[in-house]
Amino acid sequence: MKVRFYRWYNVVLTALLAVLGYGCKENYIAEYGSPNADYQLMGKVTDDTGKPVDGILVSVEASNYRWYLATAKSSFGGEYRTPMFNYVAELEHSDIKIVVQDVDGEKNGEYANDTIDIDYKSKIQTKEAKGWYQGAWRISQDIQLKKK
Repeated sequence: MKVRFYRWYNVVLTALLAVLGYGCKENYIAEYGSPNADYQLMGKVTDDTGKPVDGILVSVEASNYRWYLATAKSSFGGEYRTPMFNYVAELEHSDIKIVVQDVDGEKNGEYANDTIDIDYKSKIQTKEAKGWYQGAWRISQDIQLKKK
């Protein structure tokens, strides 16, 4: 009877101490998930003569997703700015591309769709990293289109 009592006493006491967080000498912060960061792409869309082109759909595409991470349309001055998007790996070491599509037809001229590598030389950190979060980054990249 005594053995059975002590066995249950140890189980209950161990569970209680585990729930209350006792048993560790060091204070560790447990982080679950993957390293990730926020990104934003911005720049200007021009034709091969340097004239700004509006109405061009600029999307950020990852090969391991079935959807675009972010999408923006170029404005009247040819400028585009994607919304911030979160990616679960370091963008430079992943297979991410910029997809450019002329979606308005003949309205501003017809341009060939294109897929462009991201230029990381203009990468600027806008928010500090902390733990698994690697911060926020802005990448400026101008895009030059070719006529159809």
